[in-house]
Amino acid sequence: MENQRYMQEGLDVKRIFLLWKKKWWITVIAVAIGALIGGGVYLFIHLVFSSEREFESVSKLYLNFNCEPEDFNELSYNGYTWNDLMATDPILDYTMEALPAGMDRNVVIGATRAEILSDIRLLTITITANEPLLAAQIMEATQKALVHLGQTDELFESIEVYSTTEPQQIVWDNRTANAAVTGAVIGLLAVLLIQAFYYVLDDSVYLAGDVEKRYGIPVFGTFVAGGADKGQPYGKEFALNYSYLCRDARTAVLVSVDAWEDAEAAKQVIKEVTGAEAAEGMNGKTAGGAETAGKPGARMKFPALLAGGKIEADEECYRRIRESDGAVLAVRYGCWNGKRMERVLSNLKKQDCKVLGAVIVNADAGFLKLYYLGKK
Repeated sequence: MENQRYMQEGLDVKRIFLLWKKKWWITVIAVAIGALIGGGVYLFIHLVFSSEREFESVSKLYLNFNCEPEDFNELSYNGYTWNDLMATDPILDYTMEALPAGMDRNVVIGATRAEILSDIRLLTITITANEPLLAAQIMEATQKALVHLGQTDELFESIEVYSTTEPQQIVWDNRTANAAVTGAVIGLLAVLLIQAFYYVLDDSVYLAGDVEKRYGIPVFGTFVAGGADKGQPYGKEFALNYSYLCRDARTAVLVSVDAWEDAEAAKQVIKEVTGAEAAEGMNGKTAGGAETAGKPGARMKFPALLAGGKIEADEECYRRIRESDGAVLAVRYGCWNGKRMERVLSNLKKQDCKVLGAVIVNADAGFLKLYYLGKK
């Protein structure tokens, strides 16, 4: 039943935004780390694992076929076969003769690329090597072999060299910025997904509505962190609710869900906002003497409040609650205590202990101010 109420709370976008706002720096760090990782991995791969520097020379050769243009498509020398033909013996053997002795045929084959880009009569030869001199040597030898092919093969009238570029270093296409942006986007999506998952799992108590919707018990009010040093902007609200909701109660036991210190601190704050006698035990009398004049709870009626510490396996604590009119629970703000609260309420029910209500302690005043959009 408690879990069902928890799942039906709905999505409080304002609460999510304010909780995220407190941890916005995590998003910024995640985006920065994502950008660094994206750019760093890209640079690492291209600078460490990339091959050595390469130089490229490009040549254009004109093929004068010994046939009519309408017969070009029937030729064995077409755009799909030139790259393979460059590695055949009639061309490669003549190429190797023009190169220094000891040159590896496989090196020449791997460095050479032949292609027809548009016109079948215009052959493009690209030589790629790790040294400019080697690229130039292979290009010169290849051109000689092709010119010789044009002189010896009956399919050609001639093959002429139109243009040749000097070997130039291949410029690395640096896309580090793109990789960094991609990494930043991935980092942003990852941190937003993690934060969304965190919000789903976070069963902490932040607002009075969290307790009232999930557990069906009233919240008298909220005490901000700092106690008397900062004042209690919601002190009067607590006094009004506590006085009215406990109007038929003569005694109550203040117990903590999280730590016994919360009960002690809450008792001191209640003493401040309702008057000294209310915290010590007024037995239903009206606060309003000289000592309590000006207090938020002056001239209001409160039950005698007894401190019970933290609810654990303490038979005496349960006995005191049963002998009183009920328990007042001190619930700590924002400390993943939803399931702990469920266990406490379950045990109180089993022990026939009535719960009068709860008070949220150690709350963030800035969060509450922004959430309720007011000074108090």
